[in-house]
This record gives sequence, C-alpha cells and structure tokens, in this order.
Amino acid sequence: MEFSKKDIKMLQGVAISFMLLLHLFARKEINGLYETFPMIGEVPFVYYIGLFGDACVPMYLFASGYGLYMSLGMKNALSIKKKNFIRILKLLINFWIILFMFLGLAFLIGKPEVFSGGLSNFLLNFFLLSNSYNGAWWYLQTYVILILLTPVLINIVKKYNSIGLLIVSGMIYLVSYIQRIKFVIDFGDSLAINMLVNAAVLVGTSQLAFIVGFIFAKEKIYSWLYNKFYGINYKNSLCAFGILALFILHAFYESMIIAPFTAIGFICLFSLMNKRMFIQKTFNFLGDHSTNIWLTHMFFYSLLFRELVFAIKYPPLIFVWLVILCLISSFLINSIYNPILKIIDKKTLLGMERSRISVQKSG
Repeated sequence: MEFSKKDIKMLQGVAISFMLLLHLFARKEINGLYETFPMIGEVPFVYYIGLFGDACVPMYLFASGYGLYMSLGMKNALSIKKKNFIRILKLLINFWIILFMFLGLAFLIGKPEVFSGGLSNFLLNFFLLSNSYNGAWWYLQTYVILILLTPVLINIVKKYNSIGLLIVSGMIYLVSYIQRIKFVIDFGDSLAINMLVNAAVLVGTSQLAFIVGFIFAKEKIYSWLYNKFYGINYKNSLCAFGILALFILHAFYESMIIAPFTAIGFICLFSLMNKRMFIQKTFNFLGDHSTNIWLTHMFFYSLLFRELVFAIKYPPLIFVWLVILCLISSFLINSIYNPILKIIDKKTLLGMERSRISVQKSG
C-alpha cells in the first residue's frame, strides 16, 4: 500500500496550511496584531502551533521526491529531462502570472515600494535569482535546482544503500544548516559568489527531505508501515498521540533544524490515520491550490493587505480569512493559467505522438 496521488495531494494541502500557520503566528512579539489567549507562561499558545508549521517545506520536499521517484524512477535520463523541463516551465508560467498580477495590483493600490529596485531587481526576481519581492519565493529557485538534479539523484538512490545515503544526506543537511544560520564561512562581498553560496546552502538544507521521499518510494517504507500498523486497535488515537508528542517536542526544542524529522514523523502518522471524507476533500482541495497559496499568501498577510488580514483579531478567523483571500486570488490566477496549461499539454502530447510514430517507422 503506497501513497496514492490523492494522498500526496492531501499532504500538500496539510503542508500549505502549516505554512500559513507558521508565517502568521510563529512570533512571540505580537504588537497587538491579534488576541494572544491562551498563554503558556508569557508565550501565546498559538505561537507553538505556528512553530510546528515549519514542517511545511520538508513536507513539500518529501511529497515531491516521492512523487518524482514513483513517476520517473523507471524512465531513462532523457525522458526524465523532458518531463522535468515541462514541469519547470509550467511552474515558471504560474509564477510569472502571479508576479505581473501582484505587480499591477501594488501600483493600483498605491504601494509600488513593494516592487522597488528598478529593472535589474525585477529581472533578478523574474529569473529566480532573488526573492526580494516576496520572501516566500526562496523555495522556487531551490525546487527548480532539485528538479534539474533529479536524474542524477534518482540514479544515486537506485545505485547505493539507502542507510548510507541517509547518513551522507544528513551530514550535508547539518553542514548546510549551520552555514545558513551561523554564517561560519564568510565569502566576502561579491554578489555573484554570495548568490551561488546561498543557492547551494538552501539546496543543502532542502535535499534531506527530498532524498527521504526517494528512499520511501524505493524501499516501499510506507507499505511496510501500513501492513505493520494500519490494522492495530486504537490506531487513530495512537497516531494522534504521536503527533501530539512531536508537537510537544518541538515546543521544548524550538530550533527549525528538526523540521525535516517532525515532518517525516507527521507524514507517517497522519497518513496511517483513518480520515473522514470531509477532511480528505478539504486537504485535497487546498492541495490543488497549494502552489498559488504559497506564492501569494505573503502579499496578503505582510506586504499589501496586512491590516485587512489581521482586522479580525482572532487567530482561527485570521487563518480562515487568509485562506479565503488566497483562494479567491488562486481562482483568478487559474483563469489565466489553465488555458495556457492546456496548450502546453496539447503540444506535449502531440510531440509524444510524433516521437512514437517516428520510432515505429524507424523500427
């Protein structure tokens, strides 16, 4: 019993919910933005909920790695490169639509400073070399690099022992994380060098969860967990207790260095639980819109509409309100993106059909 496409989409829906909680509430200095009751000592309880949300990006990475290995693991390198080129192109078109949409909106509402820096800064953001317009966009560059590396990474995962790979990947993660947080090595003032180092460090801190996704697919680890634990008594209660234990662990140890581990633990426990159809449909729906929510939510809660988002004052309502705003924008984005997507898919299918006919004729 492996993860289905619906399972992966549902995990993406949970991950985007975690991202919103992280960015909205993982702060101890509230400055009157919202109600802080209940409190744990001098810290709002909602802070710890937001903190647990730092599992969001590792969850995305795991889901991406798992899905890529399952769909591409048996294909040749050339086929993988073609599919990944289309995957990146679709993501970039989606991103560019959002960039131009919110650029126009910022000028329309009188906040052009959000997109300051002139043409050079625009081009850096346009080509994913900077995320100065929107901090949440850092993951775009990292994801594209990982996609480009996928043929090599899949071959490595196929060839080598999984435990050894986890050890090496974990060491790369640790070194990259320390450099990202502590800046142990100073690379000087060169913009180009610092951009390259930053890209390498972000890939280094991201590759662990991505590789774990590959390994789960290769070794069929979830099938083993499913066969071992799915039928046990009080499974949902035990899984809920396990998630609570992860939550408490992270509350005591607040460093985001453990985010990949809480993410993988949560994925296993959450996936083993029996879930009502309403919950499945809700997270699948959010998963369908997760890319647009990821790329737009910071414009709402921080850059353009901060007062509007936090006007409600109560964290649960703020969260729901932000989701609604992001979904409205997502439907508008998709009204532009989906027709373009259909053209790309049509041309891709046509190209595949021509290749198939050419192969048949040559044979």
